[in-house]
Amino acid sequence: MEENSKQQEDYQLIDHLKLIEQQIQRMADNSFKVKNWALTVVGGALLYWLKEETPKDNMIWLWVLIVMATIIFWWLDAYYLTLEKGYRKLYVDVQKSPDPDHTYSLNIRKYLDEIDIKCVMITSKTFTHVYIPLIFFEVILFWVKYVKI
Repeated sequence: MEENSKQQEDYQLIDHLKLIEQQIQRMADNSFKVKNWALTVVGGALLYWLKEETPKDNMIWLWVLIVMATIIFWWLDAYYLTLEKGYRKLYVDVQKSPDPDHTYSLNIRKYLDEIDIKCVMITSKTFTHVYIPLIFFEVILFWVKYVKI
């Protein structure tokens, strides 16, 4: 009878870990979608901004909006990565010390307190390889278009 109980606990642990894995995958998918949306929206806005028919009065404001949109997408991407890191920490904790009373908890609040989103925004290679070059490209375009030497 005890062997059956141990086997049941193992199944519950596996189910709990699967739930956490699904959350990790969902956050990774959301992060990927945010990157796609960022490149699409910012690329479209840049093309509109570079058109000759765009009124001159709105050009600088439109450029500021494009940079702001990039920063907002950057923050949203960092948010999803922060949540993903929280779920990864929960996964490791559940693996190390399985709770015999599996409540299937997905609460990551205590892990999020340890993760600083600003640090994630600055140090993640994903962000520094997507958003920094994008902002750099926007600044270069602004410089070429308005600050003619």
